[in-house]
Amino acid sequence: MLYTDAQKQEHIEEILGLLYQIALRDRRIPIVLPQKEFTEEAALAVRAFQEAYGLPVTGEIDSETWNAIADTYRALTASAAPLLVFPSGRFQLQPGERSGLVSLVQSLLNLTAQRYRNIEPVPVTGIYDTDTEQAVRQLQQLSGLPETGILDRNTWNRLALLVNSTVPAV
Repeated sequence: MLYTDAQKQEHIEEILGLLYQIALRDRRIPIVLPQKEFTEEAALAVRAFQEAYGLPVTGEIDSETWNAIADTYRALTASAAPLLVFPSGRFQLQPGERSGLVSLVQSLLNLTAQRYRNIEPVPVTGIYDTDTEQAVRQLQQLSGLPETGILDRNTWNRLALLVNSTVPAV
């Protein structure tokens, strides 16, 4: 089957998105943000994945590598589900706010930081301070979300996914 350039770009972005999620959980794989171009950095991440998961190390995404990335992603995320507790409506936590919910978010960020090397811990103060805003921005950036520094439902769900992940870091 022949693909258009746009279709090829979508496929590249899709598989790099799965590889990105794997890299968040597996320290052997360098983190590369999903994009439509297959860069040298993406090839390095693919090589690392192939080496870590016992595939021929080519740096290219053939069908065996594609299937292994997809299978690994499904296995790593199968047991992860968002925390079900979240304020209703269009609630957002923003810099300057003080509450127990801010303390909870700070604690969840710290729990995530214990497992993932690219998330920084923050002091638990109950105040949505500069450190908390920066940690939320970092989480948003690593998750491919808009970097607002405001904790919204999408950011909460990404944080919950990481917290709920039962897969130990490798």
